[in-house]
Amino acid sequence: MTSKIQISLKRANSETVNLKSMSPEALDAFLAVMSSLKTIALSVANEDEVNFKIKEGSALGVVEAPKSKMALIYKELDNAIKGESDDKIFTSGLRRIQEQFQRDTFDFDFHYYDNLKSEPIALHRRLKNTSRITAKRVKSSYLYKPKILQGYLNQIGGKDPNYHFDYGGGHKITIDCSKEEADSIKNYLYKDINSFVVCKEADKNKMKENYLHKVIIEKEYTGDIKTFIRAYNQENDLVNKLTSIHDFIDESFSKKKKYGFEILSYILKGFNDKNYHLSELKTLLVISKPFINHDKIELARKSLIETYNEKKLKL
Repeated sequence: MTSKIQISLKRANSETVNLKSMSPEALDAFLAVMSSLKTIALSVANEDEVNFKIKEGSALGVVEAPKSKMALIYKELDNAIKGESDDKIFTSGLRRIQEQFQRDTFDFDFHYYDNLKSEPIALHRRLKNTSRITAKRVKSSYLYKPKILQGYLNQIGGKDPNYHFDYGGGHKITIDCSKEEADSIKNYLYKDINSFVVCKEADKNKMKENYLHKVIIEKEYTGDIKTFIRAYNQENDLVNKLTSIHDFIDESFSKKKKYGFEILSYILKGFNDKNYHLSELKTLLVISKPFINHDKIELARKSLIETYNEKKLKL
């Protein structure tokens, strides 16, 4: 069973805008909102879990997803509007929608439809009248954290190697990488991809987070890893973090045996960074030790051992 979010564009006099005869200004506004809605949805749900529709004859866009995923999207929308979300990609996308909603030229209707409710929940008035949406600053002892970024890869290069995700409407993200990584990433140019990165939180003097590339994840594994990381980053207790790593890997093998080694490989590569806590690296080495010679994780584990030993020597 699915739920949906629906956005429609109207003129200032409440007349519905016809999709077949839109002014350039109306088209830009509608496309900016739909592009941002896509960014929002895919920051929570996997690509194969959401479906986007444009209703024929009118500027009305719909995003559909399984009830459980749409409930998460709505919860994050509600948190962001209340200023309680710490997801910068989500809040940035919602802020761009808010900017269009606050224009005098057009009006928007924005509704969340839950099949269990008889009436949709209206969000457009709250978005229009609330203060500028920003991410909540969360005090954390963890400066670096794992993250999954999904986007359209449209540029690789630069004096200092990096690549760019273009979310449309002037919203872009730059991800740093090595020269060797940049060479391998070229195979994904002009495609939508999922990147496992290390994210450095922005300090008081910087508006943007810094991202360091770790590994590109194939779509079929993204949903489970994204859900794990989202919960992982909400933990601020190291013991709980380490327990969640163990539980996630254990569940990957017990419930999805054909995916266990693939997911373990991605986690080993994604956490292969000296900015993580030594205990995080050691936990992964202990978890993966029984499979030390398995071809799907052997090289990733050896590389993580090198990182662990380098970090340990500097302590």
